[in-house]
Amino acid sequence: MNAKHLLLASVAALAGAAGMTLPAGAHTGGNTAAVEVCMGANQQQPATLVTIVDDSQGGSLVWLTDANANLWFCRADDQGRVYVYTEITRDLLGGKGAGLFNIEPASDDGGVSQPDRNPLDIAERACRALIEGDAGTVTGRGGDGLAGDWVAGYFVFIETGEGRVYLCDATADAQVWVFAEIGDPLVLDDRVG
Repeated sequence: MNAKHLLLASVAALAGAAGMTLPAGAHTGGNTAAVEVCMGANQQQPATLVTIVDDSQGGSLVWLTDANANLWFCRADDQGRVYVYTEITRDLLGGKGAGLFNIEPASDDGGVSQPDRNPLDIAERACRALIEGDAGTVTGRGGDGLAGDWVAGYFVFIETGEGRVYLCDATADAQVWVFAEIGDPLVLDDRVG
């Protein structure tokens, strides 16, 4: 058994003990602490890991579903500290992002990709538009790992001139699903949700 399979088996054992489930072939990206804390914190067990992505900022983005198939987003580090934990219930811009910020979607009505419209750039513009005043500096961005039944999106970290850091997750059509300030770790006294 190689190290990757051993790691996955360890996470699966932890998840099983806590009433959580990992899908077949799930890859935790090596951050077992993030997976464990994010999945274990959900009140509607069993929680199921959808995917995990290294956020290039010292943490992981963990997507999971609860027993009622609700989608959750969690950002945690390898020490098990959680910085964002939220249920994805709606577009924070109410479907108006492209119109509000004059953003052209990354594909035309026929679904044909437009080469001059980078989906990650569109997601970044939608995220930047939510920061008041100083638009800040992007310190990290990339694909959020969602695929299949979920709308693929992009994460963007933005640091303002005042030193505040925001994490945003948005789509290529300027829908924003997560927008949160990254500060001190959250205190999860009990399960959330």
